[in-house]
Amino acid sequence: AVNNGYTFANEGKEGHGTDGTGTVGDAALKKSRPVTEISWRDAVVWCNAYSELSGKEPVYYTDETYSVVLKTSTTDGGTATAADKAVMKPGANGYRLPTEAEWEYAARGGNWGDGTNWNYTYAGSDDIGMAAWYDGNSYNLGSSNPAYGAHPVGTKAANGKGLYDMSGNVWEWCWDWYDTISSTTPVTGAASGSHRVVRGGSWSNVASYCTVAYRNGTSPTYRYESIGFRFVCP
Repeated sequence: AVNNGYTFANEGKEGHGTDGTGTVGDAALKKSRPVTEISWRDAVVWCNAYSELSGKEPVYYTDETYSVVLKTSTTDGGTATAADKAVMKPGANGYRLPTEAEWEYAARGGNWGDGTNWNYTYAGSDDIGMAAWYDGNSYNLGSSNPAYGAHPVGTKAANGKGLYDMSGNVWEWCWDWYDTISSTTPVTGAASGSHRVVRGGSWSNVASYCTVAYRNGTSPTYRYESIGFRFVCP
């Protein structure tokens, strides 16, 4: 990405663990964990870079003429950036962040129409221990314990759609600006704001934060050891 004109404020880390980036000396284990400490801005720019690498049309552009692909998450001022004003090109087949509505539909993992597997508390289960890495089986163990931190993906049960870790492990960025929502909110979320949506809870959060219905938001510049992302593609 960097060799092809993309710039990042922060490239993220290969999963948070006992030394802050993963278990010391075990590169394979680090790579099996979700990326952490990546901001929303960097995540959307990464999606464009991966789209280009994969021969797909990038999704995010600097304005609605769709003539300039978003390639940077930084500006000299370091405040309001082109990434914050990014627009999604309709019909582009590249990688992108899910909308909040898409994220929750996928996390529930069932069938909304008949309610099958739809009303679980966590992604695919009412049992937090079956579904998620959270403070009770990760953070509370203490930083000297090998189980402290983000865990390799897919080590808890999948939900009804075969998706792993949508409850717990790491928070996941969504496309939307964070705001109050209702039945009339567009599926793409609020038109503007100061925070972007994160969903799912993490290895360092209490169980209530890991439910499929819990909503949260934070600055698009924020990065932390418990925040990562999940991308989607048509």
